[in-house]
Amino acid sequence: MKYKVIFCGTPPIAVEVLKGLEALNLEIVCVITQPDKMVGRKKVLTPSVVKGYALVKNYNILQPANIKDAFEEIKKYNADFLLTCAFGQFIPENILSLFKNSINVHGSILPKYRGGSPIQYAIMNGDKQTGISLMKMIKKMDAGEVYKTELIDILDEDDSGSLFEKMGKLANQMIQKYLIDIFEKKIVGVAQDESQATFAYNLSNEQEKIDWSKSNIEVLNFIRSQSPLPIAFTYLGDERIKIKKARLVKDDEKYISLLKIFQPGEIIYLDKEGIIVQTGQGIIKILELQRAGKKMGSAGIYKFENSPFLPTCMFK
Repeated sequence: MKYKVIFCGTPPIAVEVLKGLEALNLEIVCVITQPDKMVGRKKVLTPSVVKGYALVKNYNILQPANIKDAFEEIKKYNADFLLTCAFGQFIPENILSLFKNSINVHGSILPKYRGGSPIQYAIMNGDKQTGISLMKMIKKMDAGEVYKTELIDILDEDDSGSLFEKMGKLANQMIQKYLIDIFEKKIVGVAQDESQATFAYNLSNEQEKIDWSKSNIEVLNFIRSQSPLPIAFTYLGDERIKIKKARLVKDDEKYISLLKIFQPGEIIYLDKEGIIVQTGQGIIKILELQRAGKKMGSAGIYKFENSPFLPTCMFK
């Protein structure tokens, strides 16, 4: 039997899931993704990467501002199953009821990190592993039965971009291995332990700001979690500065004789590699940043004052 499936997704990881779906003997009757958005300084109307891929593949496409308003259109497809990955909207019960089963591809080891930013939270919190969970969609967010989970290591050099890429490949493989058996009830879901549930809600713009009072490891993990997008930021005076890449400063690095106690966020020194900054505990070196009106580049090229020794210059 050739099942009819509707797919919902928006970012690059969702394209990998859609490719996994294509490898199966299924009929993809419609792809649903977020509406086109204004992007960049020039406010160019830009489709999601899933829409771009779906156009090339000539799929039927829906882009509802709110999926609840697309109920009748979705119903017309008379699909057997719904598969979602990082769609960006909550699927209401009346739409879920149109399908024999609705499966979500979630980027965490459920019940940990329910919500829209599980990959970012795993890096932010310094986790050494995360995973992909295939789960049943129900009314409550990311709380349905889990069919399969596979793990992946988070390396010290990973940021959100590299981890998303690796998890996309894992999700693609899992769809090919398990989805048909889930549809045919050969794989049975396991209820989540609600007492272990944690949440990874999307960060607001202001929450993307670096807190220099935290330890250097926490600051580094936060920067990694926000790279390559949306990119963590800080202020130098009134100037908003985006920081894309940093590293810890090792204890044996001899860059300066510390003759004073530095405050969190205070710039200690500049060299050709970057900017050395005090945190609440330990020191960090900024490697890539973007000043207002400039392109992203090496932090080693910037001089915030005439002297390379900056005892009074602070990020806030």
